[in-house]
Amino acid sequence: MKTNLRLIGGQRLESPNNIDTRPTTLMVREAIFNILKSEVEDSNWLDLFSGSGSISCEAYNHGAKKIVAIEKNKNNSIICKKNLYSLQNIDNRANDIDVICKDVLTWIKPNTKRCNSSRITDFNKIKFDFIYLDPPYKANYHELVLDQISKCNFIKKGTIVICEHSLDMNINKNSFWQIYDVRTYGQSRLTFLIYV
Repeated sequence: MKTNLRLIGGQRLESPNNIDTRPTTLMVREAIFNILKSEVEDSNWLDLFSGSGSISCEAYNHGAKKIVAIEKNKNNSIICKKNLYSLQNIDNRANDIDVICKDVLTWIKPNTKRCNSSRITDFNKIKFDFIYLDPPYKANYHELVLDQISKCNFIKKGTIVICEHSLDMNINKNSFWQIYDVRTYGQSRLTFLIYV
């Protein structure tokens, strides 16, 4: 396993030894949580295409109340769970963390019985404040995922989606999603959208 993945506070995380997995860089993670600041505290956080879970771990460390990570690769989902369960005070908050090994495109389909995919979270009751969307850069899933989640009952007016994507991709606003910020960091771009 690669061992150069660290959280903002310096804690080392396990990283998948997989050329198809691209963990979000420390610079990008620092930028996200500097932008969101105290809004993360007591929020419900959904991490799509979670990989190693570094974003979920940062959300936890910044005070998120509930964290759900979706990752289809079994080895990556095991690493994601291991990383989350290595965090401070996790024993007291085990029921606030949910790592689901499932394909994101299947999981987000409207009217899917998501409550059956988890032993902890009742997805008929939860509304996410933040959704982090970081599919493989070449997959071009962003627009499809945004369209699908706009029809799901786990979002609300004001839900913020943070899309991480390549510099050559543009994410367009539509009648559901308004863009309120775009930032570029190295080879990554972040587009912040709000559900209206």
